[in-house]
Amino acid sequence: MRAIFDLALPLLLLAACETEPENIQAKAEETMDRLENRAAEISAEAGNATGEAVQALDNQSAILANQVQALGNESNQATANAQ
Repeated sequence: MRAIFDLALPLLLLAACETEPENIQAKAEETMDRLENRAAEISAEAGNATGEAVQALDNQSAILANQVQALGNESNQATANAQ
């Protein structure tokens, strides 16, 4: 029984080996491509979030500017009425 195991073990180890050699250069290029694609996605997401934040601030600024203008008009009207 031990002899069968001793013969089978090297065969099992050979069967576990890859049949074709690993191409490290191809793997490195594939990994680099995936990283570059992910970096582009992250950059686009950040740009979208920044654009949305800027739009929200622009809207708030416009609202505040309109309120200031309305208060100025009311003040001018009150001054004119007091004279």
